Amino acid sequence: MMGHFKWAVLPFCIVILSGCFGSTVKQDLQICEELDDTDDWVEPAMLAQKKYGTPLALSLALLELPLSELDKKHVRPRAADWDEYRIRSERWDASPNNPEDAIDFIGWFTQQTVKRNKIGWQNVKEHYLALRLGHGGLQRFDQALYTDLALQAKGVELRAKRWSGELNFCQEQWQGESWYSKLKIW
Repeated sequence: MMGHFKWAVLPFCIVILSGCFGSTVKQDLQICEELDDTDDWVEPAMLAQKKYGTPLALSLALLELPLSELDKKHVRPRAADWDEYRIRSERWDASPNNPEDAIDFIGWFTQQTVKRNKIGWQNVKEHYLALRLGHGGLQRFDQALYTDLALQAKGVELRAKRWSGELNFCQEQWQGESWYSKLKIW
């Protein structure tokens, strides 16, 4: 009886979460303002997209938030995944506290998720679960046993969808300023 109750409540929780994460794009361009305030994120995210294929909204959604707190870990990888990243990338001094390293790790990790688990780039929920559980853990994940983690993954997915739409309007938000002029890689 209790198992049926959980499944009946799950859609209700998703609707509530979508209200928190799914505001309309024109109403609040939160990610544009975040990126405008902290240029540390735009360039590494664009480089990760070019280097690994990771969509910008996916990279940003998988980061620990808020983005402006530069004294905290921006990504919380499993130790084995972080070690593998440092070995394969030969970035021995990489730190999850550094925005460039955090986004490069996310780019590398999501590319590995696409290859190892055959997950598409747009499947943010599965990318989040892979990041939290590891690639093998993702294959064994049972949503019914870990409903809190499944709800967190859904929240990250909704945030990425919202930000994807918002990022399309960032150019307007920056008052006609070219999107690419925000980058410092030229």
